Amino acid sequence: MGTVFISYSHKDEAWKDRLVTQLKVLEIEGFYQSWDDRKIEPGSDWFQQIETALNRARVVVMLISAHYLTSQFITDVEIPRILERRSVEGVVVLPVIVSPCSWKKVQWLSSMQVMPKDGAELAAMNPHEIDRVLAAVAQKVCDFIGGGGSRTAPTGFDAAGAKVSLYKLPVTGDQLFGREKELEQLDEAWADSYTRIVILVAWGGVGKTALVNRWLNQLQEQEYRGAHKVYGWSFYSQGAAEGKQASADEFFLETLAWFGDPQPGAGSAVEKGRRLARLAGQHKSLIILDGLEPLQFCNKSVKFCRKMTRYC
Repeated sequence: MGTVFISYSHKDEAWKDRLVTQLKVLEIEGFYQSWDDRKIEPGSDWFQQIETALNRARVVVMLISAHYLTSQFITDVEIPRILERRSVEGVVVLPVIVSPCSWKKVQWLSSMQVMPKDGAELAAMNPHEIDRVLAAVAQKVCDFIGGGGSRTAPTGFDAAGAKVSLYKLPVTGDQLFGREKELEQLDEAWADSYTRIVILVAWGGVGKTALVNRWLNQLQEQEYRGAHKVYGWSFYSQGAAEGKQASADEFFLETLAWFGDPQPGAGSAVEKGRRLARLAGQHKSLIILDGLEPLQFCNKSVKFCRKMTRYC
């Protein structure tokens, strides 16, 4: 069972308690366990327990406020370790803005996708809206950890040593019928040293993502067949509906950082694409891009996709 680490300032304990209540709904169902420092037993080595819990966590929820961003222990100890695990192991980090603060000027935080949407603060919402946002946080935690889905190793390091981050891909059901031929084609493409790109084209809802998830499960069972890095991203998180624009900016920022680029935000889309292709090409890597449909409604992003294809 995956662990959720709650990183917060004690001055924001009331917000932490409201989050714990929402997390408890799905924790009771067995999807994950939540942890915060109030679970430390009296007389225990509190620093060691925090360190152990943080090292075990698969998801970290940050409750962002001015108190949080000015806490010496949080900024000196917790945040560096959280960001290290996010960069190296692909641990999921969910920042939640609880009260007004200048978080957009904080370099490590400004590049992350925060909740609530558009960086609104929980403190400005009514009780119903607050509960709705925190329930959505609990659902995201469940999705990332994989509760009820078919993926067994969404992020971190596989037993074979491959660096894996698949938490951005949608979770699908376990049942898949009549796709043996397509699974064989994916196997053949992965084994062929001359194949660089495979594109699955079909109407939405016919099972493209379920097919890829099944294939990834098989690949994992075979220790990813020599892959050093396995990375997944879904553009549906930005715009699933037809006609809704999506951008490649967030994809570049997070993906380049995950692959070790020292300046993931630098350069044009073409330059970022070239750097990503070089980084991925340094080892045997697998990149899965799900939900490219939203990009079709953004001319700039379409041009990026075409150029990216040339460099892969």
